[in-house]
Amino acid sequence: MKYKSVIFIYLISALAWAQNPASSAGSAGVLFLRSPLSARTAGLGEAFTAVANDENALYYNPAGLANIRYGAFGVNHTQWFEDIKMDNLTFGYNFDRKLGMAIAISHMWMPELMGKDAFGNETQAFNVSSSVVQLGLGYRIHPSLFLGVGLKYFQDNLADITATGIAIDAGFYMYTMIPGLSVGLSVQNFGSDVKYENQLEKLPLQFRAGLAYKIRGIPWRIAVDAYKSLDSDVQFNAGMEYTILNTFSLRIGNQFRNGTTFQPGYGVGLNINNRYRMDYTYLNLNDLGATHRIGFTFQFGLPGVKVRKPVVYKNYRIRRSEAPRGLHYEIKADRLLIKWKVVRGAVYNIYARVGKTGVWKKLNSRLINGTEYSFKRPKHLKEDLYISITSVINSVESPFSEELRIEKP
Repeated sequence: MKYKSVIFIYLISALAWAQNPASSAGSAGVLFLRSPLSARTAGLGEAFTAVANDENALYYNPAGLANIRYGAFGVNHTQWFEDIKMDNLTFGYNFDRKLGMAIAISHMWMPELMGKDAFGNETQAFNVSSSVVQLGLGYRIHPSLFLGVGLKYFQDNLADITATGIAIDAGFYMYTMIPGLSVGLSVQNFGSDVKYENQLEKLPLQFRAGLAYKIRGIPWRIAVDAYKSLDSDVQFNAGMEYTILNTFSLRIGNQFRNGTTFQPGYGVGLNINNRYRMDYTYLNLNDLGATHRIGFTFQFGLPGVKVRKPVVYKNYRIRRSEAPRGLHYEIKADRLLIKWKVVRGAVYNIYARVGKTGVWKKLNSRLINGTEYSFKRPKHLKEDLYISITSVINSVESPFSEELRIEKP
């Protein structure tokens, strides 16, 4: 049994979340409302406002819930300093490629404490805990623009004092005209003051703005958030994630605050067949101690929702892609050379299928800059080979061109 006071617990919390002195420092209560709960997002330094591509968007930007490509059920556990523990369950789902939602239950607790009076004498044992139940919705109003809203019900227990209340979140998410670059904005914990017995405490209202960039051709993501809460000055969070073969991820992230040294968190992730995901993050807060976060997520396919690449913001004044024309082929030795007419300002994809009822398969691994493509001529085909070309402008792909038929050998 530990001999600490409630004041000490909240002093530790304040040091962890608002280390730089602002004009209103220490004025917010219900600190659990802004605690980092996800092992993955902690590994990115909590720079997740413009990433927001899974069920964890609920905690940073509810608009990103429309990004969900798989149904997901996640469990996260945090072993914090001073024996403080946090656990949460998150369920995410996408209904029709436009509406995404998530529900979560989170709980913070620690071992029983022994109270002390003003003279240091022991009084009686007491407990400290916090719980939050939240619901979030994200809606795709345009192929590249999402809006979201979240609702939280919380309960704070400090010995024999209990406080409850409701908080609201709102978010905005956009894929920009620059391929791979996304923008996110959110407002969190908007609500009325919370009453602790005879004392009123403000909710930890906070504002987030973020940029995230996924480098084309390289499985590398970079994210930066600007963050302002009621009781702290503006601070910046930054994180990087490198994923190998869509399976193993390495992460590093840091929260840049006035008067603090560089204290990055280090994370790893394992994705097995897009079905099972495991994440771990380690962070050492120097004088406060080390924290460990571990998460496990089960993902499942969504009926009627196809996994697809995001669509960047479309400026309708820009000419759209059109299907290439003039497809023809040449046979050179054992290779087929496919040619087509140029579409100004476009790059191309080439697709093939065997037979009229076959499944289209993309032949190129990277976008084609020219107007021809060569590949080894397939042998022993039982049906004719069909070829189709698409053009890509501003990351928007055109419809398929007219099919080019190549008779079987």
